[in-house]
Amino acid sequence: MVRSSVLILPCLLGLIATFLPTGLLAQVTGVVRDAGSNAPIEGALVSVQATGVRVLTASDGSYLIPGIAGEVVIVAAVPGAYHASQTVLAPATAVDLSVEMVPIESDPAYVWLGPDDCGTCHPDQYAEWNGSPMQKAGLNTWVYDIYDGSGTPGGLGGFVYERDSVFAASNPHSECAACHQPEPWVEQSPIPLQPLDVVTDGMAHGVSCEVCHKLAAVDASKINFPGIVPESTTFIRPSGGAQVEFGVLGDSNFEFPGLMRPAFNPQLVAEVCGTCHQDKNDPDEDGDFEEANGVISEPTYLEWVVSPYGDINSPLYQSCVDCHMPPSGADQVSVFLFPPLLRDPATIRSHEVRGTTPQFLENAVTLEIATAVVGNELVASVSITNDQTGHHVPTGVTIRNMILVVEATRVDDGALLLHTGTETVHALGGVGSPSQGYYAGLPGKLFGKVNIAASGQSPTFFTDAVSIVFDNRIPALETDTTSYPFLLPSGGGTLEVTARLIYRRSWRALTDAKGWTTDGHGNPLADVQGPYFGHLMEEKASSIVLPFTTPEFRRGDANGDAAVDLADAVSVLEYLFIDGDAPLCFEAADGNDDAILDLADPIRVLMYLFGGTPLSAPGALACGPDAAGSFSSCAYSGCP
Repeated sequence: MVRSSVLILPCLLGLIATFLPTGLLAQVTGVVRDAGSNAPIEGALVSVQATGVRVLTASDGSYLIPGIAGEVVIVAAVPGAYHASQTVLAPATAVDLSVEMVPIESDPAYVWLGPDDCGTCHPDQYAEWNGSPMQKAGLNTWVYDIYDGSGTPGGLGGFVYERDSVFAASNPHSECAACHQPEPWVEQSPIPLQPLDVVTDGMAHGVSCEVCHKLAAVDASKINFPGIVPESTTFIRPSGGAQVEFGVLGDSNFEFPGLMRPAFNPQLVAEVCGTCHQDKNDPDEDGDFEEANGVISEPTYLEWVVSPYGDINSPLYQSCVDCHMPPSGADQVSVFLFPPLLRDPATIRSHEVRGTTPQFLENAVTLEIATAVVGNELVASVSITNDQTGHHVPTGVTIRNMILVVEATRVDDGALLLHTGTETVHALGGVGSPSQGYYAGLPGKLFGKVNIAASGQSPTFFTDAVSIVFDNRIPALETDTTSYPFLLPSGGGTLEVTARLIYRRSWRALTDAKGWTTDGHGNPLADVQGPYFGHLMEEKASSIVLPFTTPEFRRGDANGDAAVDLADAVSVLEYLFIDGDAPLCFEAADGNDDAILDLADPIRVLMYLFGGTPLSAPGALACGPDAAGSFSSCAYSGCP
């Protein structure tokens, strides 16, 4: 009987295996522990290498990966720890993994790996980074112009930190190098930007491979601290020939002494970006950049955090990497592995890291325009919706701005319609000729974040800001709507309203003061190039056809009160010389009927009033048309 039981048991087990779902057997289980304490780790990421199959460990450190069979590499990743891996033949149990925490150290004797060293195994990533804004950050001429005026021939114009800042004496170095030259900054901070006359490796490398991949952790509660500083970041410079490179895939197990040992930092998708794309000033100089008295200069990270795009539980969630490091199309991270470790191309990101390129600027917002005739005006409603960007537009340093310019014309003769509204471009849009990109006072709106110094200077560089005058930038998924009324022209015709949204890298006055013709990386500067004098982000037009009409008016009645008197001459003089209101009907104000509104017109009205000189048809006493139709706008209210 015992012998029969022994024979029957294997048969029963075989039958059970036959009828059980395959997934219950094709699995890998185990526990992830801390190599130092042997304590189980909850929330560790456990992956089947290069497959996208991954799970998190339970509170007891255990994990179960279902539905896999054959030879696989199981990798455990814990933030701040080296990866741990085992190659197993699935199904398998008790695949326990012990992760070793990366020692928190910053060895001053550590020798940086050069980007070309990294490029030996990662040639695609090196080629993408080389020549990018990240690589060029250390030699950005605009940064030098703002810091000490040495970046361009006109750099000493406008604000120069070393010369003009109230903190130049107490904090002569500032924190520019913490983001723009982080390699030398990490070695010895605080230090100033290094002089441009001798370009060192630390300057030429800008934000290098090691700068990002040596960051073990970022304290998001101190994200307003500027750049890579010990108060808010944990930066590793290993000692004794050890090595570490932090990444986000969490499933690499390749190690090479002195060059590569993979570790995990999921913050590389956003918080690491925030170290230099979010900061505040420190007006009381107590070293606390999170105090309420500070003014935020780089706002992008927190703008993202408070938007739906920054909510990992939102269906709209997108990280900085998702947008600014799109898939490169490659299917392997390292060419050094044999056989090649092929991956889903969607998981391999470009290291070019672009932002305000034409592609981004032209796919940031949606502009819409609607027109309607309301009384004697053509009213245009312009809406700008930030529906394609995960932060405010514009964002970045406080000199970035956008300008909406709205123009109404009669298509038949190109005549401009008179704008009667109050929504006009701020003086920071540039005071001068619109033909040269000085848009202040035109129908439209300037979008930006404008600060002010204790001296009253506005705008000022962020280091000296004490408050914000206004911030009308458009948050993610919000809409800005403005309205622009224009006088209907004499004679009707086809009327068209055009709205253009233009991006500028700097306030026009600052650009002029420093004589900038290229951006900080040497590219031609659109801000000073026609026809838009900035990068055209969006353009929309709306047209309407009005039947031909001939307005009636009284010659000389400039203020439209149905009487020609001294007040009419005064109103024209005010318009011409002291920025008074424009006449509603230029034909009525054109006292001498020469199709030009100038000093001769109020003089002609005075000659009529006090000398008896008659006015041209239709005259001052009766309503009638002007056969010439000299002006495009006439909204006269002094006739029945």
